[in-house]
Amino acid sequence: MSRKQTYKFTVIIEPCEEGGYFAQCPAFQGCHVEGETYEETISEMRKSINAFTEDYLKNGEDIPDDEFTVTSLKVAV
Repeated sequence: MSRKQTYKFTVIIEPCEEGGYFAQCPAFQGCHVEGETYEETISEMRKSINAFTEDYLKNGEDIPDDEFTVTSLKVAV
């Protein structure tokens, strides 16, 4: 039985104007979800990332590196 590999991915979550949340994982093009609550959005994003990684592995592709950095900048206006 093979041991599962653990990966860490950047996820960007933002509130929607109409309510709920939108989340995306930049490592996978097209990997985005919406949820009514923050917790639901996280749960759906986890499912989406799992589906993307399973497809990559099934097709013999390497899982993309998470090469994204999130930072904050102070800007004087």
